[in-house]
Amino acid sequence: MLVPPHPHHSYFDTNDSSPTGSAGTAVTSGGSTNTYGTWTQIHAGLTYPSEWVAINFNNNYSNNSNRNSYVDIGIGPDSSNVTVIAEKLCGGFAALIIGRMYTFPLRIPPDTIIWARHQCATASTSVYVQFTAFGGNANPSTIPVVSRVVCLGATTASTVGTSITVGASGAEGSWTEIVASTTDDYGGLMIGSFTTDTAWTALPAYSYDASIGASGQELTVGENLTQWLLATSTEASVSYSVPAFVGIPTGSRLCVRGSCSSTAETGLSVVLYAFTH
Repeated sequence: MLVPPHPHHSYFDTNDSSPTGSAGTAVTSGGSTNTYGTWTQIHAGLTYPSEWVAINFNNNYSNNSNRNSYVDIGIGPDSSNVTVIAEKLCGGFAALIIGRMYTFPLRIPPDTIIWARHQCATASTSVYVQFTAFGGNANPSTIPVVSRVVCLGATTASTVGTSITVGASGAEGSWTEIVASTTDDYGGLMIGSFTTDTAWTALPAYSYDASIGASGQELTVGENLTQWLLATSTEASVSYSVPAFVGIPTGSRLCVRGSCSSTAETGLSVVLYAFTH
């Protein structure tokens, strides 16, 4: 029997393999609310191209404080010449060491510095960025190629997404439109989640799905793409976001729906992260 080839990585690299109170590199937001800070180097450069990355945002929470955050990942020779390759990843309310986790097949060339910048609803705050790369794949065709991750549905003036009402006690909410008509072709999706509530009830959990299609004809293209736990009443949370690889042609309508394990917090919003080829 013929067995199809499988991914076979031989290169693994990270900017922090032994975290203590925080994991990775601290990246500070702008001195005014809802503005980006400067680009911060988080990795000096990979030895080989990456084929998969895991990004962990952590230690960005404070009791009764709005820590909604965007984190951009970029590459370039210096902080004045950075190309964004993943934009507006949600890093807000992230717990210590293990916070907001994203994993996807982002192709990053070797020998180029990797940067991050941070926008937050609270001025001059830090989020820690732990960046891990996987490469050296002996069978490169076994993993999809993503060259850039773009954010859809962001409300940049307040560092949130598109408002959504989720279902309570495990029920699915209705589909919420994020994009009426896409302007590009995409090869997959992930979901990011936000809340403006700063008086949490501990331990509600959320799950979010994505769909494509006209109103009333939504086709689910990703179940539980983000699962998010509000871990403590002091506004520390953990989440895990995974990709769904699906062809999305130009002109597509994209939606998200969500559910909560109990009673949902207020001020919930979401974005979609779309993969360009």
